[in-house]
Amino acid sequence: MLTRALLGAALGFFASSLVSFGFAAEPDPGAAAPNIWGVWLGTNGDPNAPPSYRNTPWPALEFTPWGAMESKRLTTPETPDECKPYGPMAHMSASSLFPLEIARTTKGIVIMFEASPLPRRIFMDGRKHSEDLDATWLGHSVGHWEGETLVIDTIGTNGRGRPLNGYISGAVYSKTDTAPRLPVSDQLQMVERIRLVGGGQYLEDEITVTDPKTYTRQFTVKHYWQRRPDLDVLEYFCDDENRGFEAKASAGNTR
Repeated sequence: MLTRALLGAALGFFASSLVSFGFAAEPDPGAAAPNIWGVWLGTNGDPNAPPSYRNTPWPALEFTPWGAMESKRLTTPETPDECKPYGPMAHMSASSLFPLEIARTTKGIVIMFEASPLPRRIFMDGRKHSEDLDATWLGHSVGHWEGETLVIDTIGTNGRGRPLNGYISGAVYSKTDTAPRLPVSDQLQMVERIRLVGGGQYLEDEITVTDPKTYTRQFTVKHYWQRRPDLDVLEYFCDDENRGFEAKASAGNTR
């Protein structure tokens, strides 16, 4: 009994020491937040989605000279950087092809999109953007709650993400989508306001894009997902050589 008492006292002292030195378990930043957690499937491309919960169309945009050249570069059959990681806007494209999952972490939120190899991390611990950020594919995201709305601010991207309006079936040239590709640069700032709608069965992301290197003005779109607890986010990867293999196969050479 004495041994157990001494052990209990030692553990208590150790735990209090961790708190004193700032090593204790961190509080759950999403414990009292609206239930945005779980698996969601975008409504973009789903003909059965309610009209109220479909992505709003891209507005008519005017490119800067750099933006016009970059759009032209991306509008090619080769789809440059097709298999590179997603940028934050493509990560939140609300595609009906791949689900995403939103989960809590000790320092914030992580959003896992099945089509992307990288998790998107939203820091909710009160930190600000650093002045010397290293540019990354998904950038640096900080967030906070304004009532029932999650507000996320993202900067620090490397500008190499796929177009905002994506690639079409592995090739930009499409009979159904002839719109110019919408690129991004390393000056992208993305502000999101995420909230539950439709009785909690849908998720709305109001996204405001500011990119003075690419566009002459900022613009706002809304993207939507439907709650899908019956789905799991699975492993997925992109193969740069898929079109080359298909071309060989159609020619009868599958080696």
